[in-house]
Amino acid sequence: MKLSLRLLFGSTVFLFVLYFVYSQLPPSYDLIQESELRASLGVEDRDSQKYVWFKQLQGAGFNNQVQEILLYHHLALLTDRVYLYQNLIWQRAPRHSPLPLSAFLSGVTNGTVTEALFSTVCTETKHLSLDRDNDALWNYTINVLSSAERCIAIDNHIINWSFLADASAMHAIWPSFKQYLSSTFKWSSQILEIAERARPAEPYMALHLRRGDFEGHCNGLASTQTGFTTWATLPELQDAVLPPKLELKNYTSVMEHCYPSLRRILDAIDSQARANPHVNTLHVLHDGSWDHPSVYIQYYKLEAAVKSASRILKAGWRGGPMKTVTHSGTLPLRSGESDWAVAVDVELARGANIFIGNGYSSLSTQIVALRLAKEGSRTQDITLL
Repeated sequence: MKLSLRLLFGSTVFLFVLYFVYSQLPPSYDLIQESELRASLGVEDRDSQKYVWFKQLQGAGFNNQVQEILLYHHLALLTDRVYLYQNLIWQRAPRHSPLPLSAFLSGVTNGTVTEALFSTVCTETKHLSLDRDNDALWNYTINVLSSAERCIAIDNHIINWSFLADASAMHAIWPSFKQYLSSTFKWSSQILEIAERARPAEPYMALHLRRGDFEGHCNGLASTQTGFTTWATLPELQDAVLPPKLELKNYTSVMEHCYPSLRRILDAIDSQARANPHVNTLHVLHDGSWDHPSVYIQYYKLEAAVKSASRILKAGWRGGPMKTVTHSGTLPLRSGESDWAVAVDVELARGANIFIGNGYSSLSTQIVALRLAKEGSRTQDITLL
């Protein structure tokens, strides 16, 4: 009897796990891959076009790859080349990798060609490794890609951490990249549909609560006196930084900005709430997961604080407490849609009335770039912790 019960229990658990795993798998990835091939074969004047392939970051976080892909696609467009796009190899979803890029970035994959056809469209390819100082690299790459060579492969990783962390290099390319984001960037239809389903009905504030494994990362950045990353360094955003000012030589100051306390996060929310009393909903982007459960504890403390009538009265809010607080874990995802959750969060933050982000996070800074590229954007609607 006991053996039968154990077998029954074990079988039930196994079937539950099996159902959970397979219910999370997007059923249409194979169809999307086939669609990419058909679309690539149908690119106008495909045989007479010039092409470029880049060595890209793979196996890293979603946004780390997206920010690089967008810059490479921008380079291809600037030099009248067709971008040979690659699958997304995402560390978060090893069961699903490789993921078809068009399932995420339709602006990049529209009119371009999948890497699967590389050898078909390019019977001869010039392989190059580009080595220049960060300030000269972008323009040098444009000059190289503007040559008459039909197919060029850049075999070294040029949009690397050094380049992305170089403020002067990033500032120089911002005007053209801003225009690129405004005219070309677009999520896939799947992401846009989920985002529309998830979008709050009333004016809302989006907050990026970057936690998880970030404390150790921030400790390293503080030890090496490293400042904000990518677009958070733009001159027009310096007034958006919540005081006190970042002091790179001060370890405590770097940690305060990189891994802000709940008190500091609430200060940022309070400041924006006082200036925007009509904003009564908060959406929190976070990285809480089974291996980072403490993120949820911090989230619930934050939720309680912004809903506390007595606390917000002392903080000087004029519009009353937040009526609704949502977060990454409450996105209205259906079976098989989990891979799109991060992108949906980014889209929700892009469209929020107010965004509060972390200047050390590539996800926050990419949201900032997307917001600044929108018509009518205002830097006062952004706060960097």
